[in-house]
Amino acid sequence: MKLTSALVAVLAAGVVMGVSGCESTSSDPVAVPTTKVTGTAAEPTRPGGGGQTTDESAPATTTVTPTRPTTPDTTIAPVTSAPYGSGHGLCFDLNSKLADDAIKSLAVPGSTGAWNNPAASNDPISAGCDGVLSWMTVESGNIHPYTHVLFFADGKYLGTATSEPYAYTHVAGKTANTVSVEYRWVQGDDALCCPSGGPSTVTFTLSGGKVQANGQFPPQN
Repeated sequence: MKLTSALVAVLAAGVVMGVSGCESTSSDPVAVPTTKVTGTAAEPTRPGGGGQTTDESAPATTTVTPTRPTTPDTTIAPVTSAPYGSGHGLCFDLNSKLADDAIKSLAVPGSTGAWNNPAASNDPISAGCDGVLSWMTVESGNIHPYTHVLFFADGKYLGTATSEPYAYTHVAGKTANTVSVEYRWVQGDDALCCPSGGPSTVTFTLSGGKVQANGQFPPQN
């Protein structure tokens, strides 16, 4: 009985000590360690890598330079007119009525009764026809033909270079308002194939609507 009482007393004392120990431990504050993180967070890696990068802290700006509108071409092409007697793009057409009427006005050559082998200048309408001196030649039909040189300007027939046609005659050159005609002629005992006279060049110039000649003509037969 005494043993049992003593055991109960010992157990009770142990319980009291255990409770007081727990209270002592919980009464003291426990410090919780803290960690302060310093520094700058790393910038996210951009895809593509390498080279210079664009500062994304400020918005990117783009400079736009205004362009002037293209000025349309206002150049006006010169107006060209086609005079009477023109055709096929030429200021004077040897197939025109003007040419035909001019040939018909010539005295008929006695040897053949007709003028043949017409030829003419080729002044283009696109270059302008005002003040342009055009020419046409016609020949008699014999072996050594006589040649008439006819002049035209501004849709009109101006007449022939000479009152009578000459043999060994051809147009040697031309400008807009001039025509150069070269003449040769037989002398003395010259064979008809080989004239020794000349050559002589006569220049015909259009001035004031008329043709003026400058140079030496063949001697009158």
